[in-house]
Amino acid sequence: MNDENRTRDDIRGRRLEKLRFWRRACAEESETLKLYNAEMEGNPLIFLHGDFEMGGFYVRRLAAECGYPIAALASHGLEDPGLRPSIEWMAKERLKDILAFRPAGPYRLGGYCNGALVAYECARLLKEQGREVELILMIEPPSLNTWPFYRRLHGAIAATLATVERRSLAVQKSFGHLMNAFWNIGRTVRLPSGDIVRLARNLATHHLKHVAKTENLVGAEERRIRETNAALRSVYLAATASYLPPPTTTPIVVLSTGIDHGGRRCGLYDGTQWSRLASSFLHIQLSGHHLTCLSEHASELAANLARVLQGPLCVSSRIPAYNDRLKLAVAHRT
Repeated sequence: MNDENRTRDDIRGRRLEKLRFWRRACAEESETLKLYNAEMEGNPLIFLHGDFEMGGFYVRRLAAECGYPIAALASHGLEDPGLRPSIEWMAKERLKDILAFRPAGPYRLGGYCNGALVAYECARLLKEQGREVELILMIEPPSLNTWPFYRRLHGAIAATLATVERRSLAVQKSFGHLMNAFWNIGRTVRLPSGDIVRLARNLATHHLKHVAKTENLVGAEERRIRETNAALRSVYLAATASYLPPPTTTPIVVLSTGIDHGGRRCGLYDGTQWSRLASSFLHIQLSGHHLTCLSEHASELAANLARVLQGPLCVSSRIPAYNDRLKLAVAHRT
């Protein structure tokens, strides 16, 4: 075997090991609930880590550095019976785990990315049951769902469908992918024309490389793992894009970068937009982008979490009637 073939095999081997880890993390080894810092004082943050690829491993570092009790709840995987591309469904399922862990409130809920949306919906369900929710803490939540245009478009399409509880799996999935298409348009709205062209080229190049890699997968196991991961991504894209978060009087703290993983300013992660739905709101600007805020800038994120969770909650206190066009006063921390 020459050096070139050996290098190619090494690369394939590393890629396969990573994909195998993703499978184990989301389907076999990831605990549904893992409690960190149980010996420390404080109302635990019940945190939906939103990481269906790596099993929420990043939470360990955040918990260690912020020094506060955190109960990390796992994302749903393909092995979960009845899995649906619906934030509402995921929240109802995770609510059972929340109540098993903490039968009585008050509750502090949080989450990252798709997990932030599930946490938000869990808070709504808890309040619907008459339970107290002190705080919703959202890290890099998808934010296009709060835009007035998105909400009007969502309402117009949803009005032609059955309620989310009664929709068939096929209809819910199609609705989610349709709204995701509008997401992709919305995330480019504020980009300069040159960035939009470069983004389109990058996406096309990425797609061609993905197709080429898939065609070169010689092992059935490797192909199956990649297909499983792609199917799970599809479920979460449909779920997050089709969720319409209602307004809330529960205090919201959003920590966001406003930057996608390509380093571009992105409306999808503009966390300030959640002020449209909140009567009490705080935004904390994070360094890095959607992925590096959990890795390269994890210490900064942990320090912000510690200040929010260990100190008095300082949010805007104005509570007007909700309106899609309403501009609430927003408190920022840098």
